[in-house]
Amino acid sequence: MKRATVSGQRARTRSFSLLEVVIALGVISVGIVGILAVFPTALQTGHAAQDETRAAHIAQSVFGSLVAQAPSQFSNVRFLLSDGVTLSPSINLTASSSPTTPSLCGDNDGKLVQTSPEIPYCPGYSHAIYIYTNNTVPGFTDPASANQVTVRVAWPASAPAANQTFRDYVRIVSKY
Repeated sequence: MKRATVSGQRARTRSFSLLEVVIALGVISVGIVGILAVFPTALQTGHAAQDETRAAHIAQSVFGSLVAQAPSQFSNVRFLLSDGVTLSPSINLTASSSPTTPSLCGDNDGKLVQTSPEIPYCPGYSHAIYIYTNNTVPGFTDPASANQVTVRVAWPASAPAANQTFRDYVRIVSKY
């Protein structure tokens, strides 16, 4: 920046040169472009965090239903869905299983809905829920009294399995 000088009657005003203005605009442009480049990554991270949180919430709902019914209906556990309907195919916690289609679907609010035989996957829902059981639980001698349950929550529900992200939540559910 130039300083005002007084020589006789003439005084020059203070101002920036054209070169200084161009350099300042270049620095500001680089900064703005850098900030804008972060937005897509931030949005993806935010969506991924929402999906992870929903998955944990859904798994907790499934485990809560299993644990609540295990003492009285260990071989015939049924889920109470968010619309008040009881899930018709029951889960036998005395045997091992590995389903190839989702047992339940979850929506964006974490509510559980049943899959139907005609539509084995979860179109229109955000999460697909698979429930696996393994009745060989370490430390338990009676397989009819405890079972290791794995709840796999996968999203997006309508995508092929190869394109889904999933999390497995494992818990031992005991009859007692």
